[in-house]
Amino acid sequence: MPALVPPGFTRGPILFTGPHLNEQSAATLLQRFWDEAGSYGARILILPTATNTEATDACADLFRSWETEWIQILTVQNRASAQDLRHQELIDAATAILVIEDNPLHFTSLVGGTPMAQALRRANARGKVIGGVGRGAAALCQHMIAFERGNSAGLPLLQRRLIQLAPGLGLINRIVLDIDLVAGNVAHAGLGRLLSAIAYNPFLIGVSLESGTGVVIYSDNTLEVFGAGSALVIDGAGMSFTDVHDYERAEPISLLGVHLHGLAHGYTFNLEARTVCPPVASDIPASSVPAQSKSSF
Repeated sequence: MPALVPPGFTRGPILFTGPHLNEQSAATLLQRFWDEAGSYGARILILPTATNTEATDACADLFRSWETEWIQILTVQNRASAQDLRHQELIDAATAILVIEDNPLHFTSLVGGTPMAQALRRANARGKVIGGVGRGAAALCQHMIAFERGNSAGLPLLQRRLIQLAPGLGLINRIVLDIDLVAGNVAHAGLGRLLSAIAYNPFLIGVSLESGTGVVIYSDNTLEVFGAGSALVIDGAGMSFTDVHDYERAEPISLLGVHLHGLAHGYTFNLEARTVCPPVASDIPASSVPAQSKSSF
């Protein structure tokens, strides 16, 4: 569960971004994180696992090129490193923490139930920005799609036992996130995984992100889409029927009354009221990121 917000604090934003299409895409998405973190005054802690050194170095180099106040990289090697109480000092000193991991189940197996997980939840409750890049960003949610059961090619969209749900770190309990690493798959594979998750628990709001796209969730329960692609938002609160419980049947599951929204840059979705709003007209450009970046992703 998310940590309680202490008196005098406001919960910090939570950002999820899909895979970066190219250098410009990476700069656009990460600049939103940098802005939320405090821009030039940002103190950014990057939390990768040992398998993500290239992406970590590229992110750190980009933040340094923007004259960020400080950058620290804390690699989670194993559960022993996540148990180290000294690491909480870095989390407390940062204005924002960015998780980089391709496998959400790997990250939660290292961090779940440790002082580091508790420190991350407390940090967000005290106003610090928490972000996740790629599929591993799902680890920040309380309900996490750990993996897909087998190859769904040629199988029904809503086949039974399609996904395996697992507990995440619990920074937010309303969202179940799906990010496909293969460009163009979001419309089919991501939709099937999210509909299955919603059938299990209609309280959840499913979010699927295309490459080059992100969402930020604010303390007032507003989710805002940013980036070049689109986000699918699936709301199961009005679902009138599903037969997902009849798991021994061979037929695909059925869902009635589910709402699906396709949202582009600037659109917002309120997690409490479950309503969508179009972007507010503005003369400010959508992005001020330079046309070229020296960082490599």
